[in-house]
Amino acid sequence: MAQAQPKDAKLGFIKFARAITYIAYAYCLVAAVFLFLGAFLLLFGANTDSGFVRFIYQGAENFLAPFRGIFPPHQVSDNGYFSTSAIFAVIVYLLVALCFHALINYITTKMVVHQQELNRAKAEIKQQKLASAQAAFRAGNSAKTQAAKPRPRV
Repeated sequence: MAQAQPKDAKLGFIKFARAITYIAYAYCLVAAVFLFLGAFLLLFGANTDSGFVRFIYQGAENFLAPFRGIFPPHQVSDNGYFSTSAIFAVIVYLLVALCFHALINYITTKMVVHQQELNRAKAEIKQQKLASAQAAFRAGNSAKTQAAKPRPRV
């Protein structure tokens, strides 16, 4: 029979923090992918009538907003541009994602250590209960053996 893990506020908070960190990490990775694809398509002058290209450009536009205008785009062909701002944004998002990755590792380590502490405490409580039950059993057996011994006649 599987026993449910006891509820622990600290463990719950650690798991919640880890979930939020995973969400932020995923956001940074998605942003980097959209920006990289957008910069690549812009560099080679992709046809904006294509649905995929429009989708990538619209997604990249949202992620590029904080970085827009930092660097001017450079024309490399008749319809191709090199977006230095997009490349810079990809680098920043990847660095932030790297930081979130390190934070996830740290939080996971804390969660594992805390879970081990809980398991150790649970095992100690179980051991104490077993020891007290064994002591009670021995005391009961000892009383029964003494009662069962024949008394010498005087």
